[in-house]
Amino acid sequence: MNRWFTTADENAAPGGMTGLVGAFSLEIAMKRSPFCLIAALVAAALPGANALAAGAPAPGMNLVSNPGHEHPGVYFAGRGEINVTWSWVPFWQEPPPGADARDQNYRTPEFRPVFAREYPERVHSGGGSDRWFNFWALNKQAGVMQEIKNLPVNAPVRFTTWAQLWSSNQNTQPPRSVDDGNMKIRVCVDQDGGPRDMTDPNLTCSEWAQPYDRWAQISVDAVALNSTVLALIQSTADIPVEHNDAYVDDSCFEILPSAGAKGICLSAGYVPSAIDAGLVGDVPAAPFAPSVNRPAQTPASIISSVKAPAGNTPKTAVNTARLNVREQPSLSARIIGGLNQGDVVDVLGKSADGAWYQIRYGNRKAWIFAGLTVPNAAARAVSVAQ
Repeated sequence: MNRWFTTADENAAPGGMTGLVGAFSLEIAMKRSPFCLIAALVAAALPGANALAAGAPAPGMNLVSNPGHEHPGVYFAGRGEINVTWSWVPFWQEPPPGADARDQNYRTPEFRPVFAREYPERVHSGGGSDRWFNFWALNKQAGVMQEIKNLPVNAPVRFTTWAQLWSSNQNTQPPRSVDDGNMKIRVCVDQDGGPRDMTDPNLTCSEWAQPYDRWAQISVDAVALNSTVLALIQSTADIPVEHNDAYVDDSCFEILPSAGAKGICLSAGYVPSAIDAGLVGDVPAAPFAPSVNRPAQTPASIISSVKAPAGNTPKTAVNTARLNVREQPSLSARIIGGLNQGDVVDVLGKSADGAWYQIRYGNRKAWIFAGLTVPNAAARAVSVAQ
């Protein structure tokens, strides 16, 4: 059987941000979970109480929350060895009835996010990634998942992630997959919403991939048979070698304007989240009406029009009509100016919680809310401002 965490585990149900913007006060959100707090901060950071009109999901939006698999992490069921980045939920295969709990073929993996400052090669972009691993053991159905809600029934959808594997019986320097355990990884969509086991006939998966010691994007196209589906990233292995480690980063889930359309996820790196930006609320989408001439819907957002600045210098682009510039990284700090959609600024550092960027504003240092911008990789990796 599979272990599926639910809302009983640390208030960390997948997709927990949907509908929070405009539905919870900042005070209430702060009492819930990190991703609830960020949703409330996004809404409150705008220069108007109702600056974002959250609507139904549409093509052109990344519907994954925390697509960059960034910290802080969340511990599950009080277990210190199971820690995943916010909005993501771990799962694994439990031993079958009567099996020895010490059986190395059914060992519960450790889930521990990775920091770019410690292992830059294990992070595709930004400050971190999700990781799960076994030591001299394996688990054939382990991974992370997220619930995607309010989809138009029968809509074509796509789920992608960037993945890397390290499977080795040796401790080489630098780490390389040698004498491997035949570890593999894939992405799946449970089209009727689950949770199910990994043999569910409505589970549609990509082919197994084996991106040893390199990053590769994995994708699957599916159909939303229900208004809620599960997006899953699953690894497996055949041999309990010393290291069976999976790393994932930069995930993306989208509604396609038509089956097989190019969309926004394929070949992309980090795609900002419409959920985290407060652009999607708890609003059911209308049933999907396929048409050979169906145009791609353009959401009332700028996710697809504002791109991350080029280059290796930390910069970020404003991703909302108007963004307040403040003296300190706080919603109560004095507003000293504003930036417009598409403005690009230099990023000098970030706040301790990662929610704010310190920028150069004229001849002084100032702060902006990071969730309403599109940073480049260098900006996402900046250190905490002193």
